[in-house]
Amino acid sequence: MIEEASTDAKVLVVEDNPGDARLTRELLIDAGWSNDTIAEAGTLADACQILTREGADVVLLDLSLPDASDLKGLTALQQVQPTIPIVVLSGHDDEMHALAAVQQGAQDYLVKTDITVDTVRRAVHYAIERKRLTHSLLEAKVNAELASRAKSEFLANMSHELRTPLNAIIGFAEVLEGQSKGELGHPSYVDYVRDIHESGRHLLAVINSILDVAKVEAGHMELTEEPVELPSVIASVLRLLRNEAAQAEVELECDLPDALPAIYADRRLLRQIFFNLLSNAIKFSRVGGKVIVAAEVLPTGEIVGRVEDNGIGIAPEQLEHITQPFVQAQSTFTRSYQGTGLGLSIVKSFAELHGGRLDIASVHGKGTTVSVTLPANRLLHEEGGTASQQAAAH
Repeated sequence: MIEEASTDAKVLVVEDNPGDARLTRELLIDAGWSNDTIAEAGTLADACQILTREGADVVLLDLSLPDASDLKGLTALQQVQPTIPIVVLSGHDDEMHALAAVQQGAQDYLVKTDITVDTVRRAVHYAIERKRLTHSLLEAKVNAELASRAKSEFLANMSHELRTPLNAIIGFAEVLEGQSKGELGHPSYVDYVRDIHESGRHLLAVINSILDVAKVEAGHMELTEEPVELPSVIASVLRLLRNEAAQAEVELECDLPDALPAIYADRRLLRQIFFNLLSNAIKFSRVGGKVIVAAEVLPTGEIVGRVEDNGIGIAPEQLEHITQPFVQAQSTFTRSYQGTGLGLSIVKSFAELHGGRLDIASVHGKGTTVSVTLPANRLLHEEGGTASQQAAAH
């Protein structure tokens, strides 16, 4: 059932005949609109200026204007404001003409001699509602296409992420089994075993990421909270990524204050947050680049951790979608960086599970700063417990 739009909706009447314009205004007022919600324009140029300057919720458009005839006015107004619902007013009861107007995007076609208070009220209400529903459907379609594309890219990329280490494991295992280098005591086999081990760890990391996303989306991820020293978490992640940074020729720098309060959080998820952020920063840094990890307590009492790099950055049009699952800053088919596209999605989800948020600031070609902010009630005070726990105790 279509709900009636409010008579507070602003109506723009585009009509060059003063008598017809006055009649349309009177009909709108009788239908419930007030004078100050009705604007008038006698030419297409004036209508375009009003739409640009003041906007409107719906347009009642006469097709015979001094500076635009037939459907040209309809096209021009749609170019100025593509989402505006337009009801065509015409002195001709021509079914083919009406059909052409609707096919071009008009929400309705009214013959001037047949307009009444009820028809104008219904036409305006329905035009606004139909346009809203059309916009909602188009938005849903775009979102569905983006989700489908993201998952398709994820599956295409995942085949590479899984096949590469699997091929290494199978290949090196076959070499060991066939003892092509001689007896199993040969030194080369140690390197093969190391490669098998690293490939297995990579596979495990990929699978864990997929499972984490699945748990979060299903609402099954639960926090195991305990007092956590943030510097120790960051230090452990830096140790894990030291070799990766060295191979990429990227400098790692840690900038933490001397006294940083402990926080009440899930240690594993917190560690994963910084691992994902630092790993991403290293991956998207150039040779000779620098990655800085920092943390501080804000004046608001919140605690924020930041990872900053001077790498390739993120294009503005990609920032909106970069935290969605399966999305990376470059498409699967053009990017030169491996990864599942789950890293930032996991960080955002884990931060929100702690009541926090993820913020990204980036300049394309110059670098990115990613911040994770946790609420003040996560901080542990010297007397023991979070602020919430202390309040409950008193």
